[in-house]
Amino acid sequence: MNASVIYLNGGIALVGILVLALLGLTARCDQSTHDQQRNIFITNKDEYENKVYGAWCGKLIGLTAGQPVEGWSRQQIEACARKVDAYPVDWFFSADFDSQQKGYLRGNFTSAPSNDDSDFLVVSLLALRKNGINLTSRDIADAWVKYCSAACTAEAVALANFRKGIWPAASAATDNPYSDWIGAQMRSDIWGMIAPGMPDVAADYAERDARISHLGDGIYAERYIAAVISLAMVDTDCKRILREALNVIPADCKYARVVKDVLNWHEQSATWSKAWDLLDAKYGLLEDGSRVAPFAEEKYKTGLYANWCNMKWVHADINGGAVALALLYGNGDFTKTVSLGVMCGYDCDCNAGTVGAILGAMWGERAIPTKWKASFNDTYNTDVKIDNQNLKISELAKETAGYGLQVLDQRNSTRTGQHPTREYMHRIGGEAW
Repeated sequence: MNASVIYLNGGIALVGILVLALLGLTARCDQSTHDQQRNIFITNKDEYENKVYGAWCGKLIGLTAGQPVEGWSRQQIEACARKVDAYPVDWFFSADFDSQQKGYLRGNFTSAPSNDDSDFLVVSLLALRKNGINLTSRDIADAWVKYCSAACTAEAVALANFRKGIWPAASAATDNPYSDWIGAQMRSDIWGMIAPGMPDVAADYAERDARISHLGDGIYAERYIAAVISLAMVDTDCKRILREALNVIPADCKYARVVKDVLNWHEQSATWSKAWDLLDAKYGLLEDGSRVAPFAEEKYKTGLYANWCNMKWVHADINGGAVALALLYGNGDFTKTVSLGVMCGYDCDCNAGTVGAILGAMWGERAIPTKWKASFNDTYNTDVKIDNQNLKISELAKETAGYGLQVLDQRNSTRTGQHPTREYMHRIGGEAW
């Protein structure tokens, strides 16, 4: 497998990130022949932009697919989906699906509906727009204060702390029982998009973002997923990507242990449901054996905290496991992977959105099946506090990719000509120009 970014005169000319499937990879994608080797050529800036566009589209698709069943158990999802002949899941749930989230059902939207996960990506993009690619945690926090219209759990605590004059990183550590939950992971995508083939750089950006509201595994989760998306820009082997991304988090942290377990279970289990049983049995419960329980400390039972008790299905570790499971058993197929992200349950809008972004980054927007994209009309209806809340997804992607080109240029200028995608290809045993 080859990857190349060609730099000229100390600047960047994205003549090519070239990735050739030369390692006998069997690529899965709905719009192409499923069982043949696929070669991927990212030959110019437009191709890179299309991968970023794919990541944005995949994110929004997964979020919309999973929102009607967010927080449901795997068993509840299956039972309700079977009632409308929608199991296994392979598209957005139809309008007759029994969910309170009617605005996310097929036929009830003409643009990508708002979601806090993707709203945070928009806010991060606005922070980049104001501060540039050398932005700090405080820069991102300031953008939250200016643009966020709503937040949950750790993000809500961080915003409350900002109003008290408590800024990062103290904002994550102060009165925050949600610091190892999924909130940082769910907003990691943009940092991988702007650092193609540079997992360490993506993880660094992700940590600047995560430390606003999270600690420990909450931070590691965002670092990890940002690295996965970065690698998906230049590789198509999901198993290899999942293993390589582990290099950006401590080997002995709980999040890493979950991912490693899922990788091992994938080797042993013929079906995703068997692997899910193992995942849920080991990581699906709180320490007291329950799935939902009140926090022990009284101060976390009233006021702001009354909205969210201790819910295992929102913790980062179990959802990271679900993401890894969907990627491994989805085998590169966009529809299958996103659908598995939904069917696993837990915080499944986040998880389906995450794997959608990863597969979108891997194959590009052009390879995402039309049935998923058409009803969005290239538009995201955000709740971010800006004048025009109907945003063109393609324009979000183009601006994001622009920052990515700056990151590539800056990275090259500080590494004496050794470009990042070449470093990665040497590590995995491929060739590079």
